[in-house]
Amino acid sequence: MNLSSSVPRNYARWTRVGFPLLVIYLLTMVDRTNISIAAPDILARLELTGAATGVVLSAFFWGYVVTMVPGGALADRTSAVRVISWALAVVGITAALTGIVQSFTLLLLVRVALGLAEGVIFPAFAVLFLKWFPSRERGRAVAATTFAVPLSTVIAAPLGGWMIDQWNYETMFILQGLPAVIVAIIFARIASDDPATDSRISSAERELIISSREAETEAEGRFRDVIGRPLVWIVGVTYFLWLSGMYGFNLWMPSLIKTLSQSGIGAVGVLSAIPFALGGLGLFVNSWMSDRSGLSRGWFIATPLTLGGIALVVQHYLDFGLVVDMALLSLAGVGLFAGTGPWWSWMVSLFPKNQAATSAGLINVLGNFGGVVAPVVLGLLGGSSGGGSSFYVLGFGLLVAAALVLGLSGRRGVRTARPEDGAAAPSSAPGAPVAASRGGLDRKGARP
Repeated sequence: MNLSSSVPRNYARWTRVGFPLLVIYLLTMVDRTNISIAAPDILARLELTGAATGVVLSAFFWGYVVTMVPGGALADRTSAVRVISWALAVVGITAALTGIVQSFTLLLLVRVALGLAEGVIFPAFAVLFLKWFPSRERGRAVAATTFAVPLSTVIAAPLGGWMIDQWNYETMFILQGLPAVIVAIIFARIASDDPATDSRISSAERELIISSREAETEAEGRFRDVIGRPLVWIVGVTYFLWLSGMYGFNLWMPSLIKTLSQSGIGAVGVLSAIPFALGGLGLFVNSWMSDRSGLSRGWFIATPLTLGGIALVVQHYLDFGLVVDMALLSLAGVGLFAGTGPWWSWMVSLFPKNQAATSAGLINVLGNFGGVVAPVVLGLLGGSSGGGSSFYVLGFGLLVAAALVLGLSGRRGVRTARPEDGAAAPSSAPGAPVAASRGGLDRKGARP
């Protein structure tokens, strides 16, 4: 059976690649983050300390940072569709196993395996973005896909809370893991690696893609030249502080809301979705403003980071009740996500074009170590109160990151490129790795 027989032939790049990648990324983000809503019950069931819970929450990233860069190379040398399909199936299986294992050690192993599988997926996406989308559409394709980051929590937190209320957290993990296996099988059938060899698209669409997909592509700089640049490491530290805040906030916030509200897990799931829904809205508004301003994009990164940092510090030191706490956590969500649109465009503007993609890949790896460190540090500092009680640490980190962004923007004098300037307008995608040297996307698949 040909599953793509009814697909409109002139839009195959969107219906058979673009939309499925959004669905896939949404599923992987749900399976990555749904452990946050189950954390209070896991802590109680396995009798874990706050520090041990932090280790469980960070275990995913131990595997994730290992396979991010090799994943792009594997997809480039073999088949991106096969890499994504197999990795997605493993993600679904390991996500379901999270609800089956009943010991701390096995839970760690399952979460590490989940991270190893998911680490190769977005880099493999990058290969498909480069092959299937003309240069002028690539930013939109990445933007549409990476919107799954805030959307996943908006969906998963209430749904996960409802499932735990109805059954238990074990059932939630199983039911949310199985769709990834099903979608992996479907994707393997409907997608292909290259429109040049795909007989299921029109000749007009094939010509459109192939004739313009190499625009703006240049050779990458040598890795040894990149790692020798102090600027790369400064930007990497900035991104580490930012993603420490984002991942720590994401993974520990449901536990904090449960403590603050004294509500059941269903209500906690709904409340947990609010900061991420507002964060997604802030992302698009801030990206729109950044694209239309002549100011450095650094201002549109530093301002929300400052807002988020202040909100987290104030939330810790002042106690005005649940309503004010939720307002401050919502401001923090806006601050954490709103700057992701301008980030990659601003970041790659700091480097020579032939080093932008390689720099982006290294900075992305450095940043994602925040997912390894932040949950554990918060768990240690929070103790029996849980990691959410230590969000002020993330707040101070965000303020330092904002200061670094402003310092770099002022030193470099970076100005946002506009279409009327004759330059390609950087994408306002949420977290989109827009690297000029790779026609809008680093093949290594840089990703927050």
